[in-house]
Amino acid sequence: MPFFQKFWIDCEHKTVYYSIPMGLQVIIATCKKRKIIRMNRDEFINKAKTLEPAALIAFAFDTYGKRAAIGTSLQKTGSVMIDMASRSGIEYSVFFVDTFCNYDETIELYRQVQEHYNIEIERLEPDPKDIEDLYENFGQYPFYSSFGRSRCCEIRKRLPLLKKLKDLDVWISGLRSDQSDHRQANSQKVAVAKMGGFDIIKINPLFDWTAEQIDAYLKDNGVPYNKLYDFASPYGEKFREIGCKHCHIPVKDEAPKRAGKFPWEDSHKECGLHKDGSGI
Repeated sequence: MPFFQKFWIDCEHKTVYYSIPMGLQVIIATCKKRKIIRMNRDEFINKAKTLEPAALIAFAFDTYGKRAAIGTSLQKTGSVMIDMASRSGIEYSVFFVDTFCNYDETIELYRQVQEHYNIEIERLEPDPKDIEDLYENFGQYPFYSSFGRSRCCEIRKRLPLLKKLKDLDVWISGLRSDQSDHRQANSQKVAVAKMGGFDIIKINPLFDWTAEQIDAYLKDNGVPYNKLYDFASPYGEKFREIGCKHCHIPVKDEAPKRAGKFPWEDSHKECGLHKDGSGI
């Protein structure tokens, strides 16, 4: 029985997969312009761990092509990653999970980013039937009970995300270690994540960056960002993170890090997108 091995054949950044016998001269003779990448998943991860954010993002797209994508809720880290990808000169992909509960400013940023970088951001949406079932079971405000909120996040975020991730090998996320103790303890810069019964390489390029570094990058490079971050109430409340408008509110400076997310809950404040913390 001939021995078969999988190779990535990259032709002008359009990646396809082949399982071929170990006689590579046949492929090389017919694919002179193609680059054969002899790198398995572990080798990719080991190399990725050594790279700085911009180089890591470029490496992911150069290696996996359309099998890699940036997932973003268009918070500050997402804006930084998109800008880094745009500067790489390598074709890249971005998707946005639209929960139908976003602030108007978030949707405006969605349009602005596409125009600024001349890209199309794939817009993922929940199944309207699932939302109707959610309302039938929990009423119109499911987010204000712990189980209803969890189910709402499942329908609006996690299910559309899982459907998308099944088509990818690499998921590039905006999670950072300084966002919460839970994330610092349970996440990594590069790792294999188990998502809905399958594995995917999950990359958090800005994992080691601080909020101050993120803000400095946005300012120094003129990167579009959500203008709600500039909001300040008469009582000094500001947004630290922005997601669904029902579940994210501005808070005072002295409040705990995650106080503005699910403010009625005393938990690690994660929506369930990741076992190690959200933050796309």
